[in-house]
Amino acid sequence: IAAAAQTGIAASFGDGLDARVFPHGCTLSQQYGGIGLPVINPLSMDTIRANLDLANAARPFAVSVVIDSAGLPHLKAASPDAGSKTVAELRELCGYAQMPMILKGIMTVNGAKKALETGASGIVVSNHGGRVLDQCPATAEVLPEIAAALKGTGVKVLVDGGIRTGVDVFKALALGADGVLICRPFVTAVYGGGAEGVKCYIDKLAGELADTMQMCGAHTLAEITPDMVRV
Repeated sequence: IAAAAQTGIAASFGDGLDARVFPHGCTLSQQYGGIGLPVINPLSMDTIRANLDLANAARPFAVSVVIDSAGLPHLKAASPDAGSKTVAELRELCGYAQMPMILKGIMTVNGAKKALETGASGIVVSNHGGRVLDQCPATAEVLPEIAAALKGTGVKVLVDGGIRTGVDVFKALALGADGVLICRPFVTAVYGGGAEGVKCYIDKLAGELADTMQMCGAHTLAEITPDMVRV
């Protein structure tokens, strides 16, 4: 989160199996101006509301509820109503949050339309790294149709999954994303070099993206268009 603050990107943290992580992340997010995005798993509604209380107090720029981890083994062993959430339940959570809500784990147009019904401000097109359901499509395969379905609604479309270079960022933006999320390379960067490692990786991404834009004739992010990639 400190390195993200220095380099102009947002960071994120979750409410995983270690109960200390989420409140610590909320504290750091508040310390660094709200750039740390809390990501909450689909546990019981009471547990989600309790985590949203922590998030509301920290005032991050947004908060996220994950729906694509509903099938993970540790969720199945958790509270009785852990797992998939209905549109009505997600709408309730969007209303409970005191900042924009991002729903992570959308992989279909129908899912995107349901996210719109909940009042979410954004979605993440994500298949949880392919770890929840074998043989599901890559996010790049479904991103264009989902982005098209939400065009003009005001809902921001983010995407993750296999994005490793600035070229990958360019491709995701060309396919309709408003922004991208990257996880695993940042883990390596943190363990290898701490905040300096994170900054080095961000600088690498920025340089690669700038080079790709120049080679494709895009002078601004807004000029990155679908015809610059071939699927």
